Amino acid sequence: MERIIASVEGSLDGPLMILVGGIHGNEISGVRAAEDVLNTLTLNSVPLRGRVIGIRGNLQALEIDKRYVDHDLNRSWIKEMVNRAYENPDATAENQEVIEILDFFDSLPVRAHAPKILVDLHSTSSEKGDFIIIPEDESKNPIVKALSLPIIIDLNKHLEGTLLQYMHERDYVSFAFEGGAVGTDEAHPLHVSGIWELLYAAGMISQETRNTYSRYDQYITQHHLELPKRVSVLYHHKVKSDHQFNMKPGYHNFMYVKKGEVLAEDRQGEIRAVHDGMIFMPLYQNEGDDGFFIVKEVE
Repeated sequence: MERIIASVEGSLDGPLMILVGGIHGNEISGVRAAEDVLNTLTLNSVPLRGRVIGIRGNLQALEIDKRYVDHDLNRSWIKEMVNRAYENPDATAENQEVIEILDFFDSLPVRAHAPKILVDLHSTSSEKGDFIIIPEDESKNPIVKALSLPIIIDLNKHLEGTLLQYMHERDYVSFAFEGGAVGTDEAHPLHVSGIWELLYAAGMISQETRNTYSRYDQYITQHHLELPKRVSVLYHHKVKSDHQFNMKPGYHNFMYVKKGEVLAEDRQGEIRAVHDGMIFMPLYQNEGDDGFFIVKEVE
């Protein structure tokens, strides 16, 4: 399996957009969406400003359809962990992935394109999982707002070691585009059309091209219009593998919960909401350290 999906260079100067799929190896939708868009750009000779590159994230995890092999690649982008990866690249599968991904970014021309945009394509473990995660100082960026999805402005403060935060610090407009639940029919078309919307918002394609290839309006249903525009994290419930964490069934992103409501259980007993708010990213898969979040709407 190759790291680079494809690279398409436009005939005119413009931004650089990096599409990353499969940072979590069980989230294949982003990889397939990047393949589809890049194939369309190439085969149809679509007029383009700037450059679009698609890459696969955790190659070894993608091969076995698991979130990760030894540890979560999307929690590995901390300076100390990156340094350890270079010091001991064979210690874990994800150490090798970190090095290869950074080698890719380091190979790009420093000043060839502006702005530089990183779109980290993900899926979630629960229903209605369409949203954007972005550092707070980029939360009103018009490129991101073009998706008309809820923007989580400070989740990166609770998810230490994400690729988006690492690349944000390297001057990329960097965000995660969560496109629905893992393995659902919803995720792939939302990602595909969302990428076309982002290319248009970044000034890389024309409105005519956008109208030809994007079906995004079909996926922004009344449900999306009723969702909050910007939310902030009130509470983060972390779990460990030996906690025997079990989320109660029926919860989905942005469902309202009341303080004291039983949300989950573990070996110590019931886990109750500590705030009124909206539940976010409830954990309905075997892998992962984040049991759930409670969020609130902000201006």
